[in-house]
Amino acid sequence: MDISVLVEYLNSTIRISVPIILIAVGVCYSEKSGVYAMGSEGFMLISAFTSVVMMIGTDNHLISVCIGILTGVTASAIYAYFAVVLGADQVICGLGSNFVMLGLTSSLQKLLWGVTGIPRIRGMNPVAIPGLSEIPFIGPMLFEQPVLTYLAYILIPAAWWVMFKSRWGLNLRSVGENPSCADTLGINVRKTKILGVLTSGAFCGLSGAVLSLSQVQSFVENISGGRGWLGLIAATFGGWNPLGAAGGGVIFGAAESLQLRLQIMSTINISSYVILMIPYLVALLFILFIGKSRRHPEAMGKHYKKQ
Repeated sequence: MDISVLVEYLNSTIRISVPIILIAVGVCYSEKSGVYAMGSEGFMLISAFTSVVMMIGTDNHLISVCIGILTGVTASAIYAYFAVVLGADQVICGLGSNFVMLGLTSSLQKLLWGVTGIPRIRGMNPVAIPGLSEIPFIGPMLFEQPVLTYLAYILIPAAWWVMFKSRWGLNLRSVGENPSCADTLGINVRKTKILGVLTSGAFCGLSGAVLSLSQVQSFVENISGGRGWLGLIAATFGGWNPLGAAGGGVIFGAAESLQLRLQIMSTINISSYVILMIPYLVALLFILFIGKSRRHPEAMGKHYKKQ
């Protein structure tokens, strides 16, 4: 294999992995606090939509990304109200949220742009980092990426540090394992859970912005395409550790990048439907061989009511 082909494949793997990685890291925060992150797909979807709409209106990437993050936080706040405050079934709330966001974005797209669809926007082009991008093999792969990919490089270790080295991260993990014990120690269980969900929503919002502004450079119906579920599985694969979750996201990104390349290779006589299944087959293998070995936080999905 030509080395340039391999470098190009790995470069696209990193770029495609970023939205999945960001969702996976966000899922870690929600589920470590004991709240299922079933609504991640919907949070990503509505954030991708608002990011593109804002980009069309302002032609400013920074504002559009911030609006995407704010949208994810807002959507997750609604979910947190029902799941954490009211104690509704978290799985049903999450799945319902996904359906609502899918219907809402599809309706708004048709209402605002009709059958023509949303126009393409000015994308975020790769930015080469001087010096680092010139490192053989690694440079073009890691340091010729869009700005938001570099932001993800920073957020992954930062998310790990906050979760495992900060006092708030300890509180977050405590309420996910034993909320009654955490309550007796003076930790505000409800507030901590809500903050965990909101943090997850912020990551999902950023993920949606990356997908629509940097990769697709537009919005199409159901643009998330199951990436929220892949992020959920990646977080489980990584044991709800942001570093492990990021590793799972890279594997899914590699599978998706392979799928895209196989589609454009005329020499391979494989049904396109089989090729499209590749990332989801990898997800099924994860669930089959790794899912059962992962222990959820003890209080996962359980509503805690202060006595």
